[in-house]
Amino acid sequence: MKNQWDTYAKVFEEGMGEGGDELHTKLINPLIFKFLGVYEGKRILDAGCGNGYLVKLLSKQAKHVTGADASKELLKLAKKRTQKITNIDYTEVNLLDPLPFAHASYEVVIANMVLQYLPQLVTFALESADVLKPSGQFIVLVDHPGHALFDRVQELAGKPNPKWLTRASYFTSGQRRKKSLWDKAILEYYHRPVQEYINVFTPYFKLEKMAELTSDSETPRILGLLWTKI
Repeated sequence: MKNQWDTYAKVFEEGMGEGGDELHTKLINPLIFKFLGVYEGKRILDAGCGNGYLVKLLSKQAKHVTGADASKELLKLAKKRTQKITNIDYTEVNLLDPLPFAHASYEVVIANMVLQYLPQLVTFALESADVLKPSGQFIVLVDHPGHALFDRVQELAGKPNPKWLTRASYFTSGQRRKKSLWDKAILEYYHRPVQEYINVFTPYFKLEKMAELTSDSETPRILGLLWTKI
């Protein structure tokens, strides 16, 4: 079944390109590599790899990088981007399903701006813990859910943000709609308060660091979480 990322794969590729858009190059990528630290010689799983831009960046030092994604169209772009790099492979997999990788086969699992598009996280939490080696790193970046609070303030002020097409309480989890991909697409996503992200991973991982990034010094934009496998 064609998913929304197959539909917008070309738009995604045009905006992200080789290293990501401005949000990624200025905020997201630096945080990922800060969380990673020294990763030379490590095996890394990029879960929800999209067009493979991060896979390519990671391959420069990692021993091996696996890109996993449910979108056939994005995987085609990823494979084309990295076809000459030998320490990369790709797997088509829905992150709601069991991961087809061996137990304790990776030192790092990265979920880069993908979990907000999954209707439930329990399966992915369990599967990520399974494929990680003991004390392995689990890195999560998502849209900061705090945007719902600021959107409510803007709405009360009579200036609602047109990006968010579904408006609900910060504490109300569930499916919503937003303008995304540089306002060229309308995507379905799942809002969760920060506590939900923390609680779903706590049984399997120890939280080491949390980062809240902003692009305008006022509103939270990106939530980053660094965990180690228990």
